[in-house]
Amino acid sequence: MAAAITAAAPDANGPALVASEPAPGGFAGEVAMAWASAPLYVDDTQSSIVSADDAERLAGRVDGHSPAVHIAVVPATALSDMPGGDDDARGAAFLDAVHEAGGPDGVYLVVFGGAATYGAAYDVDAPVAEAVETAVGRHTRSQQVAILDDALTELGVSGAPEESGGAGWVLPLVIALAVLGVAAGGLFWWHRRRTRDAGEGPALYRPSFDVLDDEADSLAERQELAREDVTRLGEELDAADTSVADPAVAADIQAAMDAYAEAGGAVDGTPDDHVLRAVRSTVEYGRWRLACAQARLAGRPLPARRADCFFDQRHGVSVTDWMYTPPGGRAREVPVCAACRDRLAGVTR
Repeated sequence: MAAAITAAAPDANGPALVASEPAPGGFAGEVAMAWASAPLYVDDTQSSIVSADDAERLAGRVDGHSPAVHIAVVPATALSDMPGGDDDARGAAFLDAVHEAGGPDGVYLVVFGGAATYGAAYDVDAPVAEAVETAVGRHTRSQQVAILDDALTELGVSGAPEESGGAGWVLPLVIALAVLGVAAGGLFWWHRRRTRDAGEGPALYRPSFDVLDDEADSLAERQELAREDVTRLGEELDAADTSVADPAVAADIQAAMDAYAEAGGAVDGTPDDHVLRAVRSTVEYGRWRLACAQARLAGRPLPARRADCFFDQRHGVSVTDWMYTPPGGRAREVPVCAACRDRLAGVTR
């Protein structure tokens, strides 16, 4: 059964959170019913996407805003079950279904289990599509709370996490900009020297496993590495001994399988470097959702949304960062798993 996080009328302490019962008619009906009394709904299988604290904060942020803003977080299957030739069409169909099921007028923002985020405006004038596109472009698919916050900011909704509520940020910002300006001048020559031959732009695709620098020089090599990365995720899913009796575990497994399918479809053809970078993000997200399922079954806390262990992605999701100096290189912070953390700290040998 899904639980709707809803906001009651605000009191002196802000909007209260209560639970509502699901409505018939699938996820669209549940969302429409929840939105009738409050601006935010989170399916109870999606707590790893939007925590209770984040849900409360987001509900408070949109409560009372004009035009009204409504947010929902539902499983990825809510998107895949809709008609349409692609996710964009299915996302639009879901939003229309919510409105047709009695959803209130206003801005709709819906997260589909970390698979995608879509938005639309119904009987109000708001640049929702542009706001969502901008927010999605700034973050990875596992950063759904950040995507929602950015979309709200783009729509003019106050209360972003970085906002302090006063003008005290102005002086530190001016100082920071001045320092950055001086630093930029000092680093300009160094940056040009470093990038003179390599060119500028986003970093090229690298797989989640270690390869030599010259093994990813050409686009064809990077495509082959991406296919291997996706294959390894599929093998990890096949090897995982996970029960799907628990709805939350089933949602995590489904999300991981959706990520695997999406990444597999992307590498089947001849993806360019832009697509390959997205493949890496999708594969990392799939591994994180698989780790969430395994943690639920073992009764462990859910892992943070972190990258795989720097030293070996087969170790799984990292638990902390570690200052590491590679041979002949500079010290840098890298994500490490618990076993590697203990090894580096001298706890195990």
